[in-house]
Amino acid sequence: MGAPRYIEILDQLRERCAGLAPGTKLASERALAEEFDVSTMTVRQSLARLADEGWVHRSQGSGTYVSRPTVTMGPSLTSYTEDMRRLGLEPSSKVLRFETIKPDLETVTRLELRPSERAIVLERLRFADGEPMCHEIGVFPSRLADALGAADLAGSVHEALAEWGVAPYSTFRRVRAVVAPERECELLGLPSPSPALEISDTFADALGQPFQHVRTRYRFDRYEVLSKIDRLPGAAR
Repeated sequence: MGAPRYIEILDQLRERCAGLAPGTKLASERALAEEFDVSTMTVRQSLARLADEGWVHRSQGSGTYVSRPTVTMGPSLTSYTEDMRRLGLEPSSKVLRFETIKPDLETVTRLELRPSERAIVLERLRFADGEPMCHEIGVFPSRLADALGAADLAGSVHEALAEWGVAPYSTFRRVRAVVAPERECELLGLPSPSPALEISDTFADALGQPFQHVRTRYRFDRYEVLSKIDRLPGAAR
């Protein structure tokens, strides 16, 4: 037995939206019903699911417009690549800079480097289905030079490092809103000036040894952070 008709239409409309610019108006429910040879109720069901997924937004009395799914970053430790794949989007990256540097004091402190130890900086522009999503600058201790040198830096660095026995077990994270500088607005396809969601992570392995400090600025219109917060035991009610 095949998938329900509204699911088939949903799949086709999702693929159609992926190829259209945000803000594009879709055909009316009646026109879509005629196109797919179904009732308007069936089309309405497909559009409702599409809206729940974030691919469209519906304006009463105006119509249905293409948008893009919002990526929810939850309390679990997941990578950019995992987040994109979960949404059915194809992740990719463009390497903007990859070099060995003399680390500043913040990098030395966060990565617990020795005074004379060098660091490796990796700057990337990251995409989902070819659309820029975030600008990322990460620094690593020089002991990971061989692992990073052998890695596909356009892919998942964490997956590559895991093959060398270095995997993220925990992170210290800071989230804040910033104004993206002109260069980042240009890279992300945003008008300048625009806000951005800045997330700084210091990742550590299972032994608590930090191995990456990364500052990522995400498009304000595509990301949100979700947290579950519990009251402390014994706190006054």
